[in-house]
Amino acid sequence: MNRLSNPELTILRKSAPVANQSEEHAVAPVRIGIGAISRHHPSFVQLYFAIEARRTSAMPLVVQFISPTPCAGASTVASGYARVAADDCAQPVLYIDCNGSPAKPRGRTADAQTPTLFETLRRGLPLSDALIPARDAKNLVWARLGPGERPLLALGGDRLQSMLDMLRANHPVVVLDTPSTEAPEAAAVSRYCDGSVLVIAAGRTKQWEIENAKALLERLGGQTVGAVLNRERNLLPRWLSRH
Repeated sequence: MNRLSNPELTILRKSAPVANQSEEHAVAPVRIGIGAISRHHPSFVQLYFAIEARRTSAMPLVVQFISPTPCAGASTVASGYARVAADDCAQPVLYIDCNGSPAKPRGRTADAQTPTLFETLRRGLPLSDALIPARDAKNLVWARLGPGERPLLALGGDRLQSMLDMLRANHPVVVLDTPSTEAPEAAAVSRYCDGSVLVIAAGRTKQWEIENAKALLERLGGQTVGAVLNRERNLLPRWLSRH
């Protein structure tokens, strides 16, 4: 494994757009001189390089995104990080949705018919059969972990470890988007990752919830490498906050 260094909790901010800004303006590209990465929201770029700075080797990286409570926006942050990583890596980056599947699959028919990673393992199929190219991203693929409301329970620890070892061979970065720490199996996933990022809902997540989540991950063998303060509302117009 490629354990990330510096387990101290580092807060990175992912701001919410202010009320008088359109979504397009809020995520407008910034010119930071690093090629394709410059088209991403600067908060995701900052998060990507903060994690890169904690690498202890050039081995493939498995990063978990998890929140102390549900609905903190962990999926949004995980997806944003994965897209930046995809623009910086030579091989495809893999995003794995470890959340429960909806009762009626939404989206493209082809996506709904694609087997999950769990199903490919059970059938003895190549894991690549479960991968789907992400929309609007040339070097990013995604997969669902498994069917049902709690796919992590169906997979189990040993099988998850074996699957991640196989995925590391073809993907320099594997992103696990998991449910909150309220699901014990999601917290237990941390032991199989190189590091876990806590996604905190600004103004909603309590300090004790953050501390309890961090302690739980570490008690189960994981390592919290940072936290993202998501949906922090900037009360000043962007042009004014630069002065």
